[in-house]
Parts: sequence; structure tokens; C-alpha cells
Amino acid sequence: MRWRELYAEWQEAVDELITFNGTTLVLGATDVGKSTFCSLLLKLQQQAGRSVGFVDLDVGQTTIGPPAALSGVLINKPYELLSELTPNSMAFLGDVSPVRHVSLALAGARRVLDDIVPLQPDSIVIDTDGYISGWHGRAYKLMLIDLLRPQAVVALQRGGELEPIVDALRQRADWKLYELRVPKSILRKSPVHRAHYRRAAFARYFEKATAHTLSLDQFRFIGRRLGAGQPLSEARKRFLADQIRAELLHAEMVGDSLHLIVRQPLSDAQIEMLMTLANVNKLVMLPQSAYHNLLVGLIDYTGRCYGLGLIESLDYKARTMTVLTPVRSVQPVRWMQLGYLRILPDGTELGEPLREG
Repeated sequence: MRWRELYAEWQEAVDELITFNGTTLVLGATDVGKSTFCSLLLKLQQQAGRSVGFVDLDVGQTTIGPPAALSGVLINKPYELLSELTPNSMAFLGDVSPVRHVSLALAGARRVLDDIVPLQPDSIVIDTDGYISGWHGRAYKLMLIDLLRPQAVVALQRGGELEPIVDALRQRADWKLYELRVPKSILRKSPVHRAHYRRAAFARYFEKATAHTLSLDQFRFIGRRLGAGQPLSEARKRFLADQIRAELLHAEMVGDSLHLIVRQPLSDAQIEMLMTLANVNKLVMLPQSAYHNLLVGLIDYTGRCYGLGLIESLDYKARTMTVLTPVRSVQPVRWMQLGYLRILPDGTELGEPLREG
């Protein structure tokens, strides 16, 4: 086959793994061919008549499912492109890198794998992201591998960049370690190319999305500051608004800080008076527009993420939220997991992620 010429460095490992009955995790920095290796192995396993599970943990350059989500799928019939497959399981991260969300990424990875295992695939292939640098990257990858417990680990590297992780993996005997070089046919991608790929993936996911309006009483916000505290009563909120002569759309106490959503920015004098009246040392103030186009995960009553959405409007007076999503129904939503990206339906990312919300 042509692949034996293109990826000669991988031939022996791939031939062994085609009939491997276990979980294979593929590891490496960005642009070393992790997704290419996974795609090749999955295609050959499927052609050999095997049922195989695929877990995609690369939230920035997803192969299946939308970006910012970890996905899993059972492959038990012929297919052309992995991107055309519909995930059997998703876990929402809400960002395109696990760097700032290690615990969330680890929990999501474990959940997706646990969803795929009961489908009884003959084997499972796990693709990972390229976050390996520094001691934080090393710790994350070692924790991920220890949590998912693969029986085989494929380590792809060009020039020793993976050595701090691989050196630790060599000390364990509970997996077979394949240390492979990166073929010359695997080219590096520019940041522009990677951003374009991600934008196209988002656009493809939201292509047939429609707007749905939900009552705020139907679900709870999770994942960010919003919804994590105790909302002020309407009387208390109205009193504070009257005192500073400003409209407070939403106010809640989160620990010892006051979280506000306002229609117009407050002056320094208004902020000082408000903090005195509310007896707080910290105030977080966000405009109403801060949540517009924010990426969210739709979590049902069993804790399953069954779709992603974009917030179109958040109306605390009417107690409703309108979300753009390709899912057929929002009736199962019980948690609305707030993400860290604001994007347009065409995949355009709108500046820095929302940090204080």
C-alpha cells in the first residue's frame, strides 16, 4: 500500500496494532502526525473487519465532533472521512486547549472513554493534543495516560521534544511503548492554517443551527462564575440600583465578591458606593454583551453533553435565554456549561476568552 512508502517509520508498529485487542493512545507535540497515525490505524482496522472505538481529545484540531469538545465514536462500518462521523459521546471543554483547564480535560477524557467501552469495540484508539511542553504539559500528559490506562502508547517525536514524558513512560510495565520517528512526509502547519481549520470545523457544526429560547428556571449555569453564587433578591437588587442610579440586570454574591451584569458601565463613584452598600471587597462587572456568542455545552438530565450552542441573548428580566444550536430540542437541558470562547456561527473567534464571567 501507498502508506508503507509514505510512513515507512511506522510500518512495524501499525502492522502489530491492526490486530491489537486493547486501547492505543497516541502522543506527541503539534504537527508530528498524531491524527494521521490514528486515521491510518483506524482505517486499516476497519478494513480488517474490526469494530473500533475512536476517542478524539485534540480540542483545537478535532477530527470528529466540534472544536472545544472531546468526542468519541464507535466505527463498525465503512466510512470515507472521520469528520463525517457523528460522535456517540462528547464532553465539553469550552476552549481549544486544555492548558488552563487540566482537571476539566481529564474528567472529560475519562467520561468519553467510559461511554465508548460499553459499546464493546474490538479495540480503541485515542488521539491527544499537542500540549507537552514544560512541567505542566508533562504532568498533564502523564496524568492523562495514568487515568485512561491504555495498553499501548505510541510516542511520536522529531528531535527529543517528548523525551521528558517518554523517559517516565519507560519506567512502567503496564503498557507497550512504541517510540516512533516522524516521517518526512508529515509537514508542519502554520498557526494560520490551524486557525482556518478550526474555523471551518466550527462553521460546519453550526451550519444548520437554529435559535431556541429556554426559561432560566429550566437549567443551571455551571463552569464559570455566573450561577456559582447566591442571587440577590429583587428587592435588594432594586435598592442598590436606586441608590447608584443605574440598571443592574443581574447581581449575585460569589464568595466575598459581587458579580454584576450591567447595561451601561458604572463610574468609579458608583462602584465605590455599591461596594460600600453591599459590604464587599471585590466587584466583578460585565456588560450584557459579555455573554453574547459565548460557546456553551448543553448538558442533559443524565449529565451527558449532547450538543454545543452559542448564546444569542440573556434576558434576566424575562428570565429567558436564547441559544443557537444544531440540536433538535433543548428540552433535555438541565445544565448550561459556560465555555471560554466567543465565536460567530461562521467560526470566527471574537477576541480573548471571557475571563471573569
